[in-house]
Amino acid sequence: MSYQVIARKWRPQAFEEVTGQDHITRTLRNSIEHDRLHHAYVFSGARGVGKTTTARLFAKALNCHKADRPNPNPCKSGDADICPSCLEITESRSMDVLEIDAASNTGVQNVRDVIVENLNLGPARDRNKIFIIDEVHMLSTQAFNALLKSIEEPPPNVYFVMATTELHKVPDTITSRSQEFVFRTIPQSQIFDRLRLIADAEKVDIDDAALQIIARSGEGSMRDAQSNFDQVISFSGEKIGTSDVSNALGIAAGEVIESVIASLGTGESKAALEVVADLVMRGHDLRVFCREILAVLRDLLMYKVSCGDAALVESSVLAEDALKLHSERFTEADLIRFFHSLAETETRLKDAVQSRYVLEIGLVKLIEMRRVKPLEELIERLAALGSPLGRSASSPSAPETAAAAAPEKKTLTSDAEAKTSPSSTAETRPEPGPNEPDLGIGYRPLDEPEAIDHFVTEPEFVEEKPRISNDHGFVNSLPVKLPPISSEDLEHVEDKNLDALFEQKLEWSGDDLLPIKGAGEMAAALSGTPAADRSVANSNGSAAAPARAPLNIQIPDFSAEDEPVELPVLGESPTKEELLQYAKAHPLARKAMRIFRAKITDVALKPKEH
Repeated sequence: MSYQVIARKWRPQAFEEVTGQDHITRTLRNSIEHDRLHHAYVFSGARGVGKTTTARLFAKALNCHKADRPNPNPCKSGDADICPSCLEITESRSMDVLEIDAASNTGVQNVRDVIVENLNLGPARDRNKIFIIDEVHMLSTQAFNALLKSIEEPPPNVYFVMATTELHKVPDTITSRSQEFVFRTIPQSQIFDRLRLIADAEKVDIDDAALQIIARSGEGSMRDAQSNFDQVISFSGEKIGTSDVSNALGIAAGEVIESVIASLGTGESKAALEVVADLVMRGHDLRVFCREILAVLRDLLMYKVSCGDAALVESSVLAEDALKLHSERFTEADLIRFFHSLAETETRLKDAVQSRYVLEIGLVKLIEMRRVKPLEELIERLAALGSPLGRSASSPSAPETAAAAAPEKKTLTSDAEAKTSPSSTAETRPEPGPNEPDLGIGYRPLDEPEAIDHFVTEPEFVEEKPRISNDHGFVNSLPVKLPPISSEDLEHVEDKNLDALFEQKLEWSGDDLLPIKGAGEMAAALSGTPAADRSVANSNGSAAAPARAPLNIQIPDFSAEDEPVELPVLGESPTKEELLQYAKAHPLARKAMRIFRAKITDVALKPKEH
């Protein structure tokens, strides 16, 4: 007899042999035992977790000849008195249990030929006719529609069992007419126990550490783990160790992965690069290695966050002592940054021409990332500086230190301030030296409190800006007047923060924020509206200065009208392009663009008032 792979040879032959799916096998056995069978079932879950195997066991239980009714304990393949029905179902040659591969029979005609046309034909020998549809999500929409009525109201003694790895692709009209069973991924400990049972039965000499690596390589899939076990047996000799598993499956050993994690803590890039060089020399898949590092980073984060809960890291390649040691070296923020950075590297490895270069740069980036300080720490350092001059809050301020070291140092103040300050005397404003020009500024000792406050909070010297002159003669000389505009065309939006900042800027420039004298006359002159009296006298009582020469500029024709343009109609949610076209066609906007030779750069929809 030809060799039979482990995954097929050791396929479960009874409900109790199905690993990790007790919640499903128990439900099915109870439904068979109490005669509460549904006519359609949907089995969903990851690959290799027992969906098709459970469907075959269910079919055996329905047709087992050992009882005159469905038997929750059907015959096993090794039984000497196995019934013909169970034997044929085990060997996939039963006439009353039809297995359909939906991936190969996706069309509606396939469904009609195999299922719909055979529904009214009774079982050839057994009690029931069972249709097992594997990868049912691959059926076309028309095929699902053709199957819908048959699943909803099948003939007596007809059952449907549909298996899929992508439940979201199965129409709701199918799932609503069926009982759904979600198969879970199998824990690593249960996969290890099953592999140990197989190894002992097959007389395979393998240590537990190597078997743990194989169990972890299945990633929750029993079939994948058994296939990897078969591969390792073919690769190795009589004794199987961890090095054999690593070489056969291209999986890095735990010591190699731990050395990379250790280099993250010590900041030694050379050790990590040597690991990559060794993996390349042995032909390991660097993307798989990158995923293993990601898994360890996840395990370290889970171990640290859960305060050492071993249940969350049972599949870790590192022992619990190693997890505790390395998790103490990093903070949660460090591990999260590591994970995201390495995940980006793993994505680039998929399409990389030189995967070694990508992984090396990614690991070095990971190691250097520890030099990056968290934003919170930087903010704390800035807050610890205290004073604006870079001193800590507990240390004396710079002006006080300067005053203590050099009390004779002076600071500048404006002439007006020197005159009004009560502390200004002849002693605080000495005459300039023979080589110093008289700038009209006063001196104030630095040791006075008022002087210290002035030094810290104000500029050393502020030149007072002159107020706007009341002489409006220059307005009359302007060749351009502002066009009249109605009050409806004006819109004022109050913004307290913006107004406060504007006033602050005016104060810094020397403005006292008092009303401008003659503002009405200036507005009348700018708009060209006749005023009662525009004559403005200078401060000395003389007539206003003569008008300046007209500016050499092109004066727009304000009396001209724009050609009418059809204004587009806006919907409830206009796009930015539609708003821009609307603004460019608006009469007021076109008038403003013509007068000011402007253009519209951005538009926004005004929020509705509630």
